[in-house]
Amino acid sequence: MSTLAKFVASWKKHGGSGGLASAEGCVLRIDAKGNICDQSRQASPLVALWRQGEPTLTELVRKARASHVPCDGRFEDVAGANFWLVAVPEGDECIIVGRDTTLPDKVTEALMRSRALLKELLDSAVDVAFEVDADQNFRFITPVEAFGFKTEMWLGRAASQLFWPKGDAPVRNPFASKVSAHFDAVPVQLEGQERRWLHFAVHPQLDENGNRISLRGTCRDMTARFLAERKAKQDSLRFTLLQRITNSLNSSETAQELMDNASEALQEMLRADMVWAVVKYHEGLVPISITGSRHEILDLDTIWHSFDGRSGAGVIEGEDRAHLGIRLDLNDQALGMVIISRDTEVSPWSDQEKQLLDGVAGVLTAAFSKAELIDRLYRLSSKDDLTGLLNRRALAETVEARLKHQCRTDLSGCLVFIDLDHFKEVNDTLGHQAGDTALKMVADAMQNMIRPCDYAGRYGGDEFVLWLEDMKAEKAADKIRALLDMMPEIRKAIGGEDLRLNASIGLCQSRPGVDLSFVELADRADAVLYEVKGSGRGDIAIARDETDIVAEDA
Repeated sequence: MSTLAKFVASWKKHGGSGGLASAEGCVLRIDAKGNICDQSRQASPLVALWRQGEPTLTELVRKARASHVPCDGRFEDVAGANFWLVAVPEGDECIIVGRDTTLPDKVTEALMRSRALLKELLDSAVDVAFEVDADQNFRFITPVEAFGFKTEMWLGRAASQLFWPKGDAPVRNPFASKVSAHFDAVPVQLEGQERRWLHFAVHPQLDENGNRISLRGTCRDMTARFLAERKAKQDSLRFTLLQRITNSLNSSETAQELMDNASEALQEMLRADMVWAVVKYHEGLVPISITGSRHEILDLDTIWHSFDGRSGAGVIEGEDRAHLGIRLDLNDQALGMVIISRDTEVSPWSDQEKQLLDGVAGVLTAAFSKAELIDRLYRLSSKDDLTGLLNRRALAETVEARLKHQCRTDLSGCLVFIDLDHFKEVNDTLGHQAGDTALKMVADAMQNMIRPCDYAGRYGGDEFVLWLEDMKAEKAADKIRALLDMMPEIRKAIGGEDLRLNASIGLCQSRPGVDLSFVELADRADAVLYEVKGSGRGDIAIARDETDIVAEDA
């Protein structure tokens, strides 16, 4: 029970149900007009404050009446006496309880001062006091034993060589300081020992010309505190990262938004300039989110296989930098991986950052799983009734989302526009049921030739559209030619082998950061499709990039 609640309970026990004359302590009751209508025998100081219109007390009563809950506050009078005040609303009236806390406050203040003095004494304790000469060689050191060594063996030896025997002395070497200074959490590794973190306080001794002739100082082992603070910071970072990704899990409406938010959180927390979120499909690895300012093409397959036989986060060596990565699995099923990059010549990946990434692997796995579920549900809710492909609206939304994403990834996809030739002849000759069968067979063929990261949709009537993620135009044309090869089989299946049913196909590769509209991209693909129709139908044409046309005209 809080102190405020105890006060309220005490008042109700000793005077709340009747008059306040017998109530313990300093208590008074005021009515709606601010008149004192009852008081305890010890309430004189409180009565005086109320009649003086003490602002702290009147504001406390106003807040209690406005909120209809007890409020408390503190007040110090001109004589230095401290009071704790509580206002308890009771209908139109208000009960005010006061307690003189001067004595306990002064005791607390004295204890705090004593604690501060004790801390100063403890902080002044040191493990080693020393003096080095102008060449940084020890010429005095105490006590006789420190850090497990007999310090007399250090006399005459170079301090930096003893504290950093591997030659990795810090840039701000305390033994080389030219001014009085404090150096906190300096990493040292004495011969044959684990790394320590020391606090140095140094004071150079100068001659009449200002030249350093020696340096006196102390050092204190702060390894335990440093490791505890680092762990606390690591835990805080992990909690913050977990919270951000979890919030994204709960609030993101699309799979793309979810993965982008998770990637951005990793980029910020790990001070990276690039994060790749890569999904493992049966057909291969596909980046679904790339955030950051640095664009680089990675050998995803090599990175993926570098995790074989390895658990947890690890460092992957690149051409000019090392990446931090982790592979994500759920119930022995590979989901994908996250790769994080920054300039490791300036800031190499630390063991703590690997542990941080390991610590959020679970929530990243959940993010990948939910992103896959969101994408699957979106496709199911956006289907064309006849073919099961995406409908026109969903297709346009999806392609425009991918085009906007390409502004950040600098990757390129292909939009394929398919128009069935002489489809009306099928309906007129064999009936609409045969026409529907033909449309379904074309849709099935499209579904069978695309990857999970690609999208297939019915644009309307006998027109279809494919979006092929991260694919060049020539490869897309080779892939889609399988549909033309299937047309004789479709004609045979509907009983119209003598019919002219075929397909004309126009293909357009997107330009990252330029093409942002589905309609504009579809118009370019449609334009070359009609070139195919004009030259005999049943073939594929690729829209030429406008930059290539301008270069040729020049």
